[in-house]
Amino acid sequence: MKGIAVGITGGSGLVGSKLCEELLKDGYILHVLTRNPNNFKKNDRIKAFKINLINPDIKKITRFINGIKFLFHLASELNDESKMMKINYHGTKILVDSLKNRNIPIIYLSSIGIFDFTKSTQIIENSYKKQLNVYEKTKFLSEQYIFKSQREDNLKFIIIRPSIILDVKMKSKIIDYLILITRLGIKIKFSKKIIANFILLDDVVKIILRIFERKKALCECYNISSDVLLNEFLLKTNNAIKTKTYINIPLNFFIILIDLSRFFKLLKKNNEIKRFFINTCKISCQKIESLIGEKLSSDYFKFLNDYINKRR
Repeated sequence: MKGIAVGITGGSGLVGSKLCEELLKDGYILHVLTRNPNNFKKNDRIKAFKINLINPDIKKITRFINGIKFLFHLASELNDESKMMKINYHGTKILVDSLKNRNIPIIYLSSIGIFDFTKSTQIIENSYKKQLNVYEKTKFLSEQYIFKSQREDNLKFIIIRPSIILDVKMKSKIIDYLILITRLGIKIKFSKKIIANFILLDDVVKIILRIFERKKALCECYNISSDVLLNEFLLKTNNAIKTKTYINIPLNFFIILIDLSRFFKLLKKNNEIKRFFINTCKISCQKIESLIGEKLSSDYFKFLNDYINKRR
């Protein structure tokens, strides 16, 4: 869409940098909200606005918004919990308020982590919500404010809830942990019910690009994941590394090791890791698949090969 301006926050992040690249290929003009304009190469179709969502200048936000047709809000604080509420939630509120009476849809990148994975064996868009950490809580609160603004101010939105996003450029603690286990020749006896909720970065960006201009997609939420049995994923990991198995460990014993690692402070965020290894909940993508007219499917063997080779 040559000449159309869109706004994007988090443009130098994992999803944002890939989305910027694709939008520029398609001829869009980008208004980029960023703490560091130097992260972006000089380009006549990129206008960088130096704004920090932890304490944003409203006048600068207004200039950033002026002239755009869509706003992709991808920016989030992922690591520092002391900043998450201000950046992820209050920053979102400020952006949403700036869109009032402007007829500019916001495409908001949320998280599948807002749901309660213990209530059922399948997550759909209106499943029960329960957050286990501050990051997920900020995503849930942001969604609630978007819904409120839609009811009261007719805000147009699309909410995307991806599962764990994988890409060769990122460093994934979960994937590194699985690779380490495989390289040590350890095989964990997982139940065939244990599911890994993953989605590749390219698939996330492809979906965003395919739906953001579709009127049918407006004011809807979409879960996106390409689930795989954890046993199958570990088999693909083993095939990529080509390592022999020397030790077989029952799942219960493996969970005890994770708990011990917490006691000895050997493994950070072990609650999230433990939750990953006992997950039996599928994510239904029927809604997004119906919209785009195809099933979500990811080539995890190619991803693992590329991820492992990049780190050799």
